[in-house]
Amino acid sequence: MKAKRIVAIISLLVILAAGLFAVLNAYTLPRAYDGKDAAGNAIDVVELYENPTNYDVSDADGIADIIVKQNLEKTMAANNVAAVVFDFRGFDTLGESFILLTSIAGAFVILAKSHKKKKEDEQ
Repeated sequence: MKAKRIVAIISLLVILAAGLFAVLNAYTLPRAYDGKDAAGNAIDVVELYENPTNYDVSDADGIADIIVKQNLEKTMAANNVAAVVFDFRGFDTLGESFILLTSIAGAFVILAKSHKKKKEDEQ
């Protein structure tokens, strides 16, 4: 019993150290969004959400180009995040949901068997 407790404490310390390392490493990275456009003008996020055609998005490239410039025409979704998750990556999201539900069902089966076995051992 004491060995399990020591292993649990060591595991928690390793997870805490890894999290601390990740936070400190992320702190040194440059900011991804500073609230300004390419010309240095402040961006009003509410106006950007309501009328994205007023902003210059010519510097987007790759998949960001499609998401930023063609989102509304391709998906008819006003929210870019929802468009990416449900339209551009819909099958991937469906697969992830299937894996999550399968793992939850498997955990319930394993726990139910161990719970049933424990009750039988008590009797």
